[in-house]
Amino acid sequence: MINGFVFHAEKDADGNYISNNADATTFYEVMKLFKEYENTEGKFIDINRDFKSKLFETFTKQERTKENAGKYFTPLKIVKGMVDMVDIKEGDEICDPACGVGKFLLEAALKIDEPFTFKNGHVVKKIKLYGYEKEMDEKGSTSGYDLTTILAKANTMIYFSSLFKENNTLANIKTISQELLNETYYSSKTILGTLERIDGKQYDVILANPPYYQSALISQTARDTEYYTERGLGVEGLFLEWIIKSLKPNGIANIVLPDGIFTNIGNKRLHEFIITNCYIEAIISLPINTFFNTPKKTYIMTLRKKQDVSRKQDYPVFAYYCATIGETLDVYRFDIDDNDFQTAITKYNLFRSCKDKNKLEPYLKPIFESDPKLKLLQIDSFAEHSAWDIEKRWTDEEKVKMGVKKADVTMDLDEFGDYLKEVVADINNYGEAVKCLKS
Repeated sequence: MINGFVFHAEKDADGNYISNNADATTFYEVMKLFKEYENTEGKFIDINRDFKSKLFETFTKQERTKENAGKYFTPLKIVKGMVDMVDIKEGDEICDPACGVGKFLLEAALKIDEPFTFKNGHVVKKIKLYGYEKEMDEKGSTSGYDLTTILAKANTMIYFSSLFKENNTLANIKTISQELLNETYYSSKTILGTLERIDGKQYDVILANPPYYQSALISQTARDTEYYTERGLGVEGLFLEWIIKSLKPNGIANIVLPDGIFTNIGNKRLHEFIITNCYIEAIISLPINTFFNTPKKTYIMTLRKKQDVSRKQDYPVFAYYCATIGETLDVYRFDIDDNDFQTAITKYNLFRSCKDKNKLEPYLKPIFESDPKLKLLQIDSFAEHSAWDIEKRWTDEEKVKMGVKKADVTMDLDEFGDYLKEVVADINNYGEAVKCLKS
């Protein structure tokens, strides 16, 4: 299964398959249940795409460690929401420079009716997808094959399984695999990977959750090239510059970024580069643990590249403070009703549909003004470096009213003295309990 990865099994001396890990055993048990279903209910073929995709993610997340699996997955709700925030039209060229298992590209393709068909022996593409990943780690070692690209291709087969099913001769399968899989995903065997160059290829839409961490080797190697002039900090700063320079004029980028992009004074030059070259359409604050493999605070930034860099943005930035994303913020990702993120997407799409974003339509004003988690921030305020940290735009009092911060509790000296007595009494009681346990 997927080049023997994840659900790997070997044969024993008698030729029987044996499992080397729990994932393979579990997968086998699930397959048996599916087979039992088919025996009583008929062929198990008309399966919801989201179910198949979720099953694929669930098994792959079990591989090795959460940290390892996390690099492959952006929660599906975040992916779909970010795709909903942008328009996709026929003829668009869509890129993810750190594509993982390809979810951004695949969800974007679904916004087009029949994005890929097979005619006259070739795949007809209404849009073009470009997913880039790298195989080599910072120490220069590789796995011998690009696991992430294999997973992306497998995921693409899940999304467009009907294309393979309806054209299932060996020659057709080879052609579809080449023209849909191999010509969508590209794997680099260099330390810089995607960042190795900015080759002038420009895209209509870029959707990305690039890696964010500090790497002196990658940063210095990238700066030794001619491409990175803005001195953005961390790998995410390099990716952000790559993305902006790789957008077509009037192209849209929707990017997940860590808080360092917004808060670190070392990114002031990068901020100026953004303001000069792009319109900032939106910044959405996501809750901590939105991505299960990192506790970092993250944001979604939506940028539209200017056609004329001399033009100044003349409308506000849509800002939203999300406390929930519609699922639990743990590895299990159970669905919940609370979903600030979906509210943010809905209201952003209303905002971007306005003819005059400075003067909202009358029906929108009460919808926007009644939501304490939404602010429209004037672009002039972003001239100050600290203003890029949009969470500071909400006061502590506002955060308490929104339920994202507990109210501060103040005590006078007498109350504080009584509180300390209670703490001391509790400690003494615990001490007595420990003595009892020992005896």
